[in-house]
Amino acid sequence: MDLLPSDDQQQIVDTIKDFLRNEAPVDRLREFGAIGNPDALLWPQLGELGFFALGLPDDRGGVGLSAAEEMLAFQQFGYHLVSPGIFGLVLGARIAAFAGEDALRDELLAGGIKVGLANSRGAAGAADEYHLFEAEEAAWVLLVSEEGAALYPRDAFSEIVRVNSTDSALVLERAKLSGAPRVAISAETDNIHDRALMLMGAYAVGVSEGARDLAVDYSKIREQFGKPIGAFQSIKHVCADMAIRSEAALCQASFAALVMDEGSPDTPFHATASKIVACETAVRNAADCIQVHGAFGFTAEANVHHYLKRAHVADMMWGSLREQRRRILTFPTPA
Repeated sequence: MDLLPSDDQQQIVDTIKDFLRNEAPVDRLREFGAIGNPDALLWPQLGELGFFALGLPDDRGGVGLSAAEEMLAFQQFGYHLVSPGIFGLVLGARIAAFAGEDALRDELLAGGIKVGLANSRGAAGAADEYHLFEAEEAAWVLLVSEEGAALYPRDAFSEIVRVNSTDSALVLERAKLSGAPRVAISAETDNIHDRALMLMGAYAVGVSEGARDLAVDYSKIREQFGKPIGAFQSIKHVCADMAIRSEAALCQASFAALVMDEGSPDTPFHATASKIVACETAVRNAADCIQVHGAFGFTAEANVHHYLKRAHVADMMWGSLREQRRRILTFPTPA
């Protein structure tokens, strides 16, 4: 099994990378303001370029590529800290497509509407209590579980309260689910849950790589004792560890995507493993990057604090590291 991207896949990566480098530099999160981000303005452009439809079969209205291409796209979305609302559009369009809601699918693929994410508050909260990410002005809210996935209208949630988010670039709310889904599919129809975990793993890989590159770039320009700090062995070792962790996480995400394309019964195991490895790597790399910055990287003077905060959000989405580790122990040993 070849984990390296093909020439065609690399061309897709380069196209996304060039677009996001020009339209969504990480500096935008500092310039836009203390709370919120402008990423929803990118959705129509990304939709027109076909990035939301990469992994959707062509007979369902998509581009017809594999989960591998979709994984590579989300790696770049994570690298540039694109709003997690992009998961709502991509996965929401997939739900609509498999549910036969063609008009809604086309609207989502075009990036014409916003879709927020609902994440369970966990074992400590009631079953109907959720955190809503990027859902303040969203028409729909995506809810994913092991049993299936659904799109709820925003008014299906009640007692909505705006709360402070660790990642201030994201709008976070607390709410109770009190209504029924508008569009829903079961895991037997299409396993959105495994795909969500795999894509979040890819997103977290991008976060870890962004933190790695920030550390390397800073170590080249920050001088101490008359030389760049990257010349010191202790900094070299930290950056090397970050690079190795990122490569391992990318390999796991790539393998999970390829296993998913094969329809292997081991898909849940590898999708879960992808999220575990990548989210742990993203958190550790962002923390190490802050140390390379002399710890001032957690202030607004440096972008690295955005990577650490987004890494923690990725970890909590659809089950934290602790929950996913507990869950993966229930799976049979993969072939």
